[in-house]
Amino acid sequence: MVLIEIAERRGRMNDPILKFPGAVLELETVIGDLQGQIKSLTLIEMDDDGQPMVSGFSDEQKVTKLQMELNETRSQRESLLSIIEGIEKVFEEHKMQPCSMEKIEDRIKEIGQIGRDMQVRINAVVVDLIVRNRVITLPEIWSHPEVRAMEDSRALAIRAGAAELEALQKLKSALEPHLKDEHGLCDSALYPHHHRPVLNAAQISEMI
Repeated sequence: MVLIEIAERRGRMNDPILKFPGAVLELETVIGDLQGQIKSLTLIEMDDDGQPMVSGFSDEQKVTKLQMELNETRSQRESLLSIIEGIEKVFEEHKMQPCSMEKIEDRIKEIGQIGRDMQVRINAVVVDLIVRNRVITLPEIWSHPEVRAMEDSRALAIRAGAAELEALQKLKSALEPHLKDEHGLCDSALYPHHHRPVLNAAQISEMI
């Protein structure tokens, strides 16, 4: 999934979009740790053909508990993957590449700045024309080839920006229902200590 790849590179957990793949990555770490713990409790023997086989566990009760936690973690991961799939489908429907909400917001700000930046450059050219010719008239200024070319470019950029802005706003609205962590899956993955009971004093001391 594209969003998981982005989260691996960016690690932006607090982003409204990337928090979901970020949570998946956290759960994958937990899954690896649980599997490692189960493996360390597994007793291996050789069968009659000299092949390794599981003969039991050094602590059956602990393995049972770890396996239950592993199953629950895998279930959480699958639920998050389903949400991410829905988010990426929205991007696909809007013919845009999946990205962070930060990137969408940054682009919206850039679009809003395009017209202002170009106007500043036009103003600089107008001032330069006035400085070079004190008796120049307004009609002469606005009919000047450089000013006209810049004004035409500004108008085109504003129209294109307005169309892109509308598309981005529609994308944000379509994404909104998919970004609600109704079951707290992200929080429980990213901030496990806030959602799981601490059972011994050593863990409490470590958290403090």
